[in-house]
Amino acid sequence: MALARIARSGFRRSGGAIGGYSLQNNTFREEVPAFKYSLPSLENVSPHGNLSYLFNIRKASSLGNSSRGIRTTPHFQFQNAERIAEESESEYEETRYAGLEATKPGEKPRVVVIGTGWGACRFLKGLDTKIYDVVCISPRNHMVFTPLLASTCVGTLEFRSVAEPVSRIQTSLATEPNSYFYLASCTGIDTDKHEVYCETLSNGALPNEPHYFKVAYDKLVIAAGAEPVTFGIKGVKENAFFLREVNHAQEIRKKLLLNLMLSENPGISKEEKNRLLHCVVIGGGPTGVEFSGELSDFIMKDVREQYAHVKDDIKVTLIEANEILSSFDIGLRHYAINHLNKSGVRLMQGVVKEVHRKKIVLNDGTDVPYGLLVWSTGVGPSQFVKSLNLPKSPGGRIGIDEWLRVPSVEDVFAVGDCAGFLEQTGRPVLPALAQVAERQGKYLVDLFNKKIGKQNGGKALSAESISLGDPFVYKHLGSMASVGRFKALVDLRQSKDAKGISHAGFVSWLIWRSAYLTRVVSWRNRFYVAVNWATTLVFGRDNSRIG
Repeated sequence: MALARIARSGFRRSGGAIGGYSLQNNTFREEVPAFKYSLPSLENVSPHGNLSYLFNIRKASSLGNSSRGIRTTPHFQFQNAERIAEESESEYEETRYAGLEATKPGEKPRVVVIGTGWGACRFLKGLDTKIYDVVCISPRNHMVFTPLLASTCVGTLEFRSVAEPVSRIQTSLATEPNSYFYLASCTGIDTDKHEVYCETLSNGALPNEPHYFKVAYDKLVIAAGAEPVTFGIKGVKENAFFLREVNHAQEIRKKLLLNLMLSENPGISKEEKNRLLHCVVIGGGPTGVEFSGELSDFIMKDVREQYAHVKDDIKVTLIEANEILSSFDIGLRHYAINHLNKSGVRLMQGVVKEVHRKKIVLNDGTDVPYGLLVWSTGVGPSQFVKSLNLPKSPGGRIGIDEWLRVPSVEDVFAVGDCAGFLEQTGRPVLPALAQVAERQGKYLVDLFNKKIGKQNGGKALSAESISLGDPFVYKHLGSMASVGRFKALVDLRQSKDAKGISHAGFVSWLIWRSAYLTRVVSWRNRFYVAVNWATTLVFGRDNSRIG
């Protein structure tokens, strides 16, 4: 009885059929004779016996699924099946996932990189592909140059100027026979088997959604980044825009232009017009301040010229719980406050209690109506990072040692916003900055190319006795932020309490632009950025709303 119940449960969750067989009156009936399956008999099976046959039904005919060296297994619809027996778990996973198997003797070691952020792309760019094959897994196929992302929201730059395809950063992903880029999200890691499990959502482009696969690794680099922090405030995810990805900037730009055009329609009340034209930014860090500065530039130049009917109604409010740009020198903070006030940006101090579709409510009960709400209060560990059974640093990031390794597991490294030093290292958790991730990626390149690779430690479980040399040391190079109207802040102190050079004004704005122009990944994008800046200066920003 127990066996029959288990079998019926499995068949019910798979739509009542396996391949060309269905269950009727506790007997199998063949429906589609196109394929032949090897199906074990149900006779003489103990209720406590091995039930792996439920997941090891195989197609006898070859389907030719060996494209680019990927070995596939038949995909049946058991994704939502419950765990039937502990001893069948491994067989179930093997049947469920197609993918890349472990490397064989004589093949190059395979390095799997999760993510396409600053740390991942700096590592990919420098990795020696004569020593390693590389596989990159990410839900986006490009790196975002985040310091200039705010400029794309108002048309100062076009979106392609801040997006660099990962296949241009590491060409082996597109050209080498055993190196790949997979557009997918990583859902789990088995550090004992040296496998990562992935899920692809293609919006209906694939016959089975979601599509699952696995990739075996010799070395794994986790650079999955972080996600915006909402502090559990009701309504943030449903009503606010974040500013972390290119698609976020696209949505902000469309919403901003839509509100400008809707506000000019006849019959719109004064109260509704003021709401539509009120842009609220939550968070006074560099991203929030730079976005506010870009908005004020857009309003003072382009809105006044192209939306003259509403030029006096559009407003920008920046809300911060403490003080803006808290990591900058106090003199620079005062300069930024004065400059933003002169540019028409209203600064408010307050804590958001909840967010509604047309207004936010502060802790003191104040209602703030808005037409556009941008949330920029920092980042925290993603759900993927939280789900991993790995050591955690203070704050919930993946715990790492001085060489960026994840202790207690073999061949796993972590960099960027998803990683932080463990308490026992005696080091503080580094800030979630692009320069931190980039420096970690560069350090890991040297570790892999000059230490592990040169000493034949690239294969799985072969680097235990290898000396890794000097540990990673981070040296802060300074901070910069644009505040609009050809003004910026440059703070070259190595820490908040240290002494050093700090400057604000037009010269700092030139330094800010020059520094970021040289940091753009490719010459192609540097050209795009320079041309966009020049055309915006001469002709103004593009206010076309497409999509």
